[in-house]
Amino acid sequence: MIDLTSKIDAQIGAINLGRAIQFVANASVLGYDVRGAMVFYGEPGTPSLRKWDCERLWAQGALLQS
Repeated sequence: MIDLTSKIDAQIGAINLGRAIQFVANASVLGYDVRGAMVFYGEPGTPSLRKWDCERLWAQGALLQS
């Protein structure tokens, strides 16, 4: 993700999966370019979540408060 104000690559460390999905789904409103963002989770080899996956999950309300 790139912070559009500072033009710096913003890397986020390990956080709760729900928070990561929420952040990516709403990041463009916060001034981030998330076209290339991926959320990695689970065991190695688990498919990552892309921007559109996060937006879809967040819009569906599929996440419970964690």
